[in-house]
Amino acid sequence: MMCRLFTLSVALAGLAPPLLAEEPPLCGTSGQGDWPRIQEIFTGEWLIEHQAGYATMGGMVLPFPGAGEVETITIWQMGDTLQATHPEAQAPLVLRLADEPRWVIGDVGPDIPEPLLSPDEVALTAGCDQIELPRLVGTSTAVVDGVRMDFTYRMMAMDWGTLYGIMEINSVVHGTPVDARRTVWMQAVSP
Repeated sequence: MMCRLFTLSVALAGLAPPLLAEEPPLCGTSGQGDWPRIQEIFTGEWLIEHQAGYATMGGMVLPFPGAGEVETITIWQMGDTLQATHPEAQAPLVLRLADEPRWVIGDVGPDIPEPLLSPDEVALTAGCDQIELPRLVGTSTAVVDGVRMDFTYRMMAMDWGTLYGIMEINSVVHGTPVDARRTVWMQAVSP
């Protein structure tokens, strides 16, 4: 695990988070009462990198390569929600505060690659339990080549300028269910 944490710190070294004038504590800000402040802090431009993962289809496990590029998305407030989009998105990703049990990565098996860090390991870098961190769930739908794809992003804050997440895609292609997962890193763009 220490090797994985070192790898993470090296990977994020070039993406220093923006400094807030008075950065509030991160741990203990996972409740509904924290939502207005969370919305304010997460509003703005973010760099997002989709890393490698896997897809399952018809009993097969297929590699799901990383995007190979860093894209920019915008998060804005719309009423009591946060929404995220980039120019190629068909619909915004609607974000809400997670009201879910602890996120775990189950037994992935020999054919499925493990993510660089688990949610609990990410929380360790923040210095508290993942349930105490701001965790967001975002959902959206797109149609690609006539196939509906349902997207779910589960993201948690490592600090106020870095989000770690797992993107899930669920679809049915020619009658066969397809499920894909890959990790996502987001870094706030300094104003």
